[in-house]
Amino acid sequence: MSKFEEMKDHLSNNFDNLNDVLEVELRESFSIIDHKGQSFIVLAINIKDNTFTIRVNGKDTVASDFDDTKLFNIINAKTVAFIPIDGKKGLLGFGDSYCDFVIFDDNDFFFVEFKLNATILEERAIRKNRKKAINQLKNTIALFDRKLNRNYNDLRLEAYVCTPETYPRGDKGWTDLAIAFYDEVEVPLFEHNEKICI
Repeated sequence: MSKFEEMKDHLSNNFDNLNDVLEVELRESFSIIDHKGQSFIVLAINIKDNTFTIRVNGKDTVASDFDDTKLFNIINAKTVAFIPIDGKKGLLGFGDSYCDFVIFDDNDFFFVEFKLNATILEERAIRKNRKKAINQLKNTIALFDRKLNRNYNDLRLEAYVCTPETYPRGDKGWTDLAIAFYDEVEVPLFEHNEKICI
């Protein structure tokens, strides 16, 4: 059995509703978008009329106002599992403050939080936004650690905060937050809007 299948089984043994929300994606490159407070895999994009297609309640649904700056992109994938975490159709639903989704394949298991709607570029607002995202990631990691006995089947753990491209990248404020995050939860933290699978 592959690590991917082992992880899927392990999760399903510890989360009763996993099979209701887990999606397996086979495309080499695809994107995830936040739509009305829920994360979805983008099935198709129509640039001409600025729409995108997602699957809502088992039906392909066309939504408008597509914005390619509000995506988390997966590149060089093979078989990937996508699990929305919060929102009406998420694994954990509404309630406590958790990250938006997790993804795993045969090598990596990563937690992702969207903060792409941030518009204020003032330093204090950026810091507050990053800290909120980090707390949501910590809450989710702590829950998964408890449920899975911190057993991720030897998959490499990572966490991502997706912020607008206008945010400063690699600044000292971010570096300090990433170091403190790793010291606390032992998971590398990145501020990127894409994951290149290996």
